[in-house]
Amino acid sequence: MAISIARSVNIRPPVRWLCLFLAATLLFAGAAAAADAARTDFQNNLQASLEAIWTGQEFSPEVKQRQQSLQTALTSGNVNKAELESMMEAAFLSLLDRQKTSRYALKALPERFNAIFAPHMDWKRGREIMWRAMASPVKKEDPVIFRVGTLAPPGTPWLSVPETIAFPEFERLSDGKFITKIYGGGVMGEDPEILKKMGSGQLDCCGCTALGVLETCPEAAVLLVPGLFTSFEEVDYIFEKFRKRLDDGFEKKGYVLWALIDTGFFYMFSTTKTAGLEDIKKQKVLTWFGSIETTFFKELGITPKPVAVPDIVAALNTGAAETNIAPAAWMLGMQAYQYSNYYIKPHLLYSPAAVIVSVDKKHKIQKQLGVSAVFSHNIIEVLAAEWNIVEPEWRRQIRMYEEKSLKAFETKCGMKSVTLSAEDQAVLQKVNKAVAQKLTGTVFPGDLLGEIQKALEEFRAKTH
Repeated sequence: MAISIARSVNIRPPVRWLCLFLAATLLFAGAAAAADAARTDFQNNLQASLEAIWTGQEFSPEVKQRQQSLQTALTSGNVNKAELESMMEAAFLSLLDRQKTSRYALKALPERFNAIFAPHMDWKRGREIMWRAMASPVKKEDPVIFRVGTLAPPGTPWLSVPETIAFPEFERLSDGKFITKIYGGGVMGEDPEILKKMGSGQLDCCGCTALGVLETCPEAAVLLVPGLFTSFEEVDYIFEKFRKRLDDGFEKKGYVLWALIDTGFFYMFSTTKTAGLEDIKKQKVLTWFGSIETTFFKELGITPKPVAVPDIVAALNTGAAETNIAPAAWMLGMQAYQYSNYYIKPHLLYSPAAVIVSVDKKHKIQKQLGVSAVFSHNIIEVLAAEWNIVEPEWRRQIRMYEEKSLKAFETKCGMKSVTLSAEDQAVLQKVNKAVAQKLTGTVFPGDLLGEIQKALEEFRAKTH
C-alpha cells in the first residue's frame, strides 16, 4: 500500500522508504503487542489452573476453558519449553507466597497436573520446578536445617530409609538448601526429652516411638489398644481412613505429622522358660511406654517395673528384668534379643511410629528467609506431602525387617517361639476388652475407638 501511494503522488525515494519503515514498524509493534498479550493470557491461564490444584479446588467451567486455551497454545508451539518452565516457576513462586496448600491437595496434585500439562510437561519436571521456587529464598550458605532426634537404632529401616531415600532427595531437589541432621539411637534422650528440646529450639523434629506419639497426639493412643489389629493391611486401611483426624490431633498439641509408620507389632520376650500366662505372671516384667502397657499388665495380674528405653537392655542383661514386650525389629536393632530365650505368639498389640515437626518451625523459617507466613506454611506442607510419598516403602522395609528378625531369632539365635494355648488366648481377649473400656474417655476418645472398630469390621467383611 505504501508503494502504491508513493507512486501515485510521486513521492521521492527517500520519503517512500521512510513510509515503508514506518509501516513495518507499526506492523512489528502490533505483532509484538499481540504476542505480549498472548503470553500474558497464557500466564494467567496457567496461574488459574495451577491455583485450582494447589488449593484443592474443583475445576470450574471457566478454569476448564482456560486449560483448553493452555493446551492449544502448547500444541501450536506458541509457547516453547523454556517459556513454559519460566512461567511455571513464576506461578509456583506466587502461589507459595500467597495461597496456602495442604498435604491433601498436594497428594492429588501429580495426577491433576499431568491432566493439564502433559505431554508438554509432566509432574516429575513440575515437581522440580516447584522445589526450585520453594528453595529460591534460601541462601546456600545459610540452608534450612531440620534437626531430628529419635530413639531409632542405627542400621535399622527406621533410619536407613530416610537416610538413603528421603534426605538425599530433599537435598537434590533443593540444591542443598534443605538439610536434615538426625540424632539417632537415643543420644538426645527418650521421646519426652526430645520433645522438650524441640520446645527449647534445640531440635525441630522427633522420630517418635509410641511414647512420643501418645504425648503429642492423645487420639493416636487408640491405635495401641491391645488386640485391635490382626494384620498390617488393617493398619494401612485405618491410617488412610482416619489420617485427617490424626493429623488434626497432632496439630492441636502444636505439631505437624510428617510421616506415620510402624514401631511394629509387639511380642512378649522372656529370658525365663515360658509355657503360658501363668509363667509370665511369676517373672519380673518391665514396662516403658505408658498407661496402655501398664493397664494391660495390671489386668493380667502383673505389676510391671517402669524402665527407660535406653536402660532396657541393661535391665535384661543384669536380670533386673526377665520379660518385656517390644517389636521384633527393635529387639534386633538394640541387640536386646541376646538376653531373651523365648518369644510369645500371637502378638499383643500394634504400635505406630511417627515423624513430627514443631509448628514453631514455621515461624523460624519465616524469620530466617524473610518470607510470608503463607510461604513458610507451604514449605512445611510440601515436606509433609513428600514424607507421605516415602511412607509406603518405609513401612514395607520395617515390616520385612520385623519378619526377618523373628525368623533370625529362631534359626540363628536359638530363641524358641511359644504359642499361647486357646485358654490363654481367651484370657487375652477378655483383658483386651477390659483395657479398652478402662481407657476410653481418658486416654483416647471413645467415639474414635468405636468408629475404628466399625471400619475394621467392614474391612474384614470385604477381604475375607
